[in-house]
Amino acid sequence: MNDEMRDGRALDVFKIADLLVSRAVAAHGEEIDLIAYYGSYAQGTAGTDSDLDIFYVPADGKNPPVGRTFLIAGRLFDFWAIGWDTLAGFATGRARGWSFAPAIVHHAKLLYVRSAEQAARFAALQQQVLDLQKPQARSEMIQRALDKFPAILSHLGNLRLAIAADDLADARHAGWQMILAVWECLALANQTFGDQGWGHMLEAIPRLQARPDDLEALLVTISTAVNPTVIANAAEKLALETRQVLRALQNSLTASQAVHEQFANGYPEIKDGLRKIVVACERQRPFAANVAAWFIQYELSLMLNALQNSADYSNFNLYSEFAARYRQLGFPDLIQVSGGDLATLSAQARLLDDRLRRWLGAHAVDLCEYETFADFAHQA
Repeated sequence: MNDEMRDGRALDVFKIADLLVSRAVAAHGEEIDLIAYYGSYAQGTAGTDSDLDIFYVPADGKNPPVGRTFLIAGRLFDFWAIGWDTLAGFATGRARGWSFAPAIVHHAKLLYVRSAEQAARFAALQQQVLDLQKPQARSEMIQRALDKFPAILSHLGNLRLAIAADDLADARHAGWQMILAVWECLALANQTFGDQGWGHMLEAIPRLQARPDDLEALLVTISTAVNPTVIANAAEKLALETRQVLRALQNSLTASQAVHEQFANGYPEIKDGLRKIVVACERQRPFAANVAAWFIQYELSLMLNALQNSADYSNFNLYSEFAARYRQLGFPDLIQVSGGDLATLSAQARLLDDRLRRWLGAHAVDLCEYETFADFAHQA
């Protein structure tokens, strides 16, 4: 414990911490890998009313009963267990989100460590937090933000239901859930996290370089307005503007992949999908034909888009946002023609097959087709 932490009111706090640590180690030292504290005391920003948060990491397979939560003179002391797997989840933001959880690992100060091996294990987790903030992790973190965006729409849907029912408590709850989902997306996309809790969210806005211009005003409106219409309008605007921010970042993830690499061994699956469309049309099964048409065009469009952009477009995007290459190549739009006209759909599926074969051939892509088993046995 350094000297500056032992002056004033901090002296009492850390005397209590020392007592907790000494008793835990004396009783269960071989079952505890390390003990650390985090939060405002670890960051050097503690005030006279700050809580002291301490955690211990049980040795693998152990569960020493030393955790306690208590109040002394109105001051909260939280001494809780975090397993190594959970701690790793905090470091990456896979557990409890990236918005705040990494701060527990990043700012933690050790009070006890069982061995150099455990100290190194913890240092590796702290390094993971740093690594996810580096340029090399940018694509991964933006993709994680894109994957989280549907949660915003889910909470926005609940907010709409609450407002339709004229239930302000439901609306406020859904609004807060939406705010936290937006914050998680923006924190991931910006590769940054909050050092403090939700109550300090507004103070952390300057850390988000990519964000809606009126983010603070929208957050305040959703969380404090009493007019349901005002809340709904702010929520809609926040969802739209957050999506625009994420779309700009998604578009920045360029890629340059050769056609023969992207489509290696890919044509047989595409051909089989086109065959299913034709067969369903011949058998007068419009639902089966339409779902097969949508799926094969969707998959092919994603593959073509991946030649230019490394992001995963499968869940975040509208079809038109990843269909540009498909349309530029003049491939038939099966989704547009699917419906009751099965003869036209079947013809367009055959046309797509013909044009795709010629395009793949022009890029020296092996179609992996064999006329007979003998041909396959000879060439395989």
